[in-house]
This record gives sequence, C-alpha cells and structure tokens, in this order.
Amino acid sequence: MHSAVPILPGWIFLVLLGQAARVQGVTPDLSRTFVSKIAADMAIVTELSVGDPFVGQQFSIVYRLRAQRAPSAVDIDPQQYPGFWAELVPISQESVSATRPLSEPGVVDYLLRQVVAFPLMEGTLRLPPLSLKIKTSARVSAQRDDWDVAGVSSPVAVPVSPIPPGTRPGPNLPFVGSAEGSMSWEGEAQPVLVLEIQGTANLAWFRPLEWLRPPEGVRLHARLASIDNTAQTIEVEGKRRLSLLQRQRWAISVSGGHPGQHIDDVLLPVFEPGSKVWNDVRIEGINIPETALSARGMEAGAAKAASGAETRLRLLLASRARLVIGLAGIAAGLALLAWLRTKRLRRSQRAEETLATLEKKLRTSPRAFLDSAHKLLEQYAEKAGRTHNLGVEDALLDRCWTTVQRYRFNREPLPANARDDILTSIALLMREPHGGE
Repeated sequence: MHSAVPILPGWIFLVLLGQAARVQGVTPDLSRTFVSKIAADMAIVTELSVGDPFVGQQFSIVYRLRAQRAPSAVDIDPQQYPGFWAELVPISQESVSATRPLSEPGVVDYLLRQVVAFPLMEGTLRLPPLSLKIKTSARVSAQRDDWDVAGVSSPVAVPVSPIPPGTRPGPNLPFVGSAEGSMSWEGEAQPVLVLEIQGTANLAWFRPLEWLRPPEGVRLHARLASIDNTAQTIEVEGKRRLSLLQRQRWAISVSGGHPGQHIDDVLLPVFEPGSKVWNDVRIEGINIPETALSARGMEAGAAKAASGAETRLRLLLASRARLVIGLAGIAAGLALLAWLRTKRLRRSQRAEETLATLEKKLRTSPRAFLDSAHKLLEQYAEKAGRTHNLGVEDALLDRCWTTVQRYRFNREPLPANARDDILTSIALLMREPHGGE
C-alpha cells in the first residue's frame, strides 16, 4: 500500500540518491532526462533518478507532459517493463493538480505517471515508450475517441552495470541499497518467532529460510505474515525522486531442539551503490524459550502413547484370535497415517513450487502472472465444484477471482496491494485439500 509518510531517515535518503555521504555539500546528480516531442507545443518528458543503475538497484521513472497549457483530458496506455521488477506508484490528487513551471516562458510540466524499478539483469535494457492521447480543450464530442493529440515517447535505453562479486553472495538476485531487521518472540502460550525486515533493497526475493541457521535438531517453517510497501516523494533541485521502502513480517514456527539453544545472527550481504562496497547487515540472533518448543512436548507425549500401545499389544498377544485383529488394525492405521502424511507433504511441496513460479513471472511480466493466477483458480474451482458461480459468493476464492479478472481485462496497471492479495489468497487456497491435489 502506498501512502504519504514523514521524510525517510538520512541513511535511506543518501542511498536513494546513489551516494554514501555528502562531500562539501555537493550532491552528485546521477539523473537523466529524455524529451520526446509529440506536437508543436507538447512533449513527453522521461526522468530517471539514476541513469546507469546496478543490477538490483532501485531507481525511479517519472513521466511528464510538457505543454503551454493544461490538457482537459489525458488517456495513458499501460506499460510493461521486461527486464525490470517494477512498481507503479499512484499519483495523489495534489500531485496531479500541481504543475512545475519551467524557465521557458509559458511552458509547464504536468505529471503523468511514476514508477519505481529494479533491473533484473546487466546490459542495456529498454524502458517501453509511453503512449497517450490528449484533449486540449473542454469541448464535448459525440465521438468517444475524438482526441486532439496522440503521441508516443521514444524508448529509453538504460545501461545496467554488473555488481562486483561479494564475499558472501546470496542465493538469488543481490540486495542493493539498504536494509535492517530484527527477531523477536511473540505470544505467551506458544510463542512464534517473528522476523521483521525493511529497507530500500528489493525484499521481493528475500526468503528467511535461506539465511537463518537454526541449531542442530531445530526445524523452522516460515510464513509471510504481512507486506507493506511505502512510497516516498523527494524533490531535489526541481526534479522528483521516488523511493520505495519495503517492509516484511515473517512468522516462523520452531520445532525440535531444546530450550536455551541459540538461533545465530543473520548476515545479509547488501551492496551500497554509492560507495560501491558490500556490507553485511546483521540481524541479531535469539535464544529459543522453553514455551516455543511445545511441539517437542507433543512428540514426547506421542512417544509415551506409543509405548503404552506396545504394552497393550503384548497383552493382546495372549489371545490368538485378538492378535490378528489387533495387528491388522494397527497396520491399517499406520498405513493410513503414512498415506495422509505423504499426501500433505506432496501438497505442500506443490504449493511452494507453484508460488515460486508465480513470483518469478511477477518479476518479469504482470500479464503472465495474472494469466497463471487465473489458470490456477480455474483448476481449484473445478476440483471444488465451483466452476459455474465464481465471483458470486463472499469467499476467498471468489474475492481472489474477482481481483484477477479485474486486472486481466482492463488496462489498469496491477497495484502492489492487489498483487499481494492475489499471492496471499492463492497461498491459502493451495493449503486447502482441493488446492494441492
């Protein structure tokens, strides 16, 4: 969700400007501006906050209409950003109405669209052109598509630099920018380990189990509890800069081990683009409290119950007739339990693989992501016997279906909150019996 927030801390602000510190009050200007003329008195202006970013580095893209008078209506086509992880930042009403006078008399810039992007690969990538239609007067026309000006900006080449190899490279795309985090226990009866992390580095590819190092005998299971992406606007010497501060909250269940064992510190390698150095962001480890290992007590109770069952079985051996019945019942029960456990494990594995595939498509093509989500929901609905009345009920499946259909069949870009709702809903549906079969 995007919202206005107070000015970000200085360490985030400096990273966003592509520098590690201010030297003698001089701020390097790393931005680039491109102007595409679409009419005698109109042009589309594309501003990049960083002209040559590193792989994984956050930068902003701002599109403006440069004209001598305000348009009465503007229709902008949606854009796809192949090679980038992109986040569309909604424009507030205040930003829409605010204009930016230029030094040239009678010329003003009007804000059209703003995006935060992260390059996914090195080399020369291209930003797609912006296509729009404009009405220059408030006249009423009987024809729906009666526009005065139709124009397209030129595509913009973005040279993306590779990141110098770090001493501790991560398993996926690099973290570039800033990050910080903490671990704590929440709850009393059965505490849950909560890992919170935030920063300007792209946390979309952060997976805690790839970084947590539990003690011997301890098993961890992570669930993404919440995501909050906050957009911040900064005006620097008349140029607009956007930043995206991502926050994630993970709930991690702990089983096995024994109280007092220590979960080690997490060392997250983060590349700082201003100083061009790698830093290890340390998330302090934490001890395992006794109450967090209730699963261990349950295992002990199960072992005790199993021991009692063995005793009763010895008594049953005294009767040959009951021996056959008892052994057959136990064998059938064990076979059923093994079958159920195998089925749950397979369903869980398929769910994780499906979600990983969805997230991969989301990074490259929102359209492909929506098409895949649509197909998954259709398959789930067929197994649940809901193929003929989707979207009618107020159930999780219906709400997710409605959201996917909305953004599949119109030109409205997929916002962050809708994307997160779709992923969360599909994850919940995949855990249900119909979802993983």
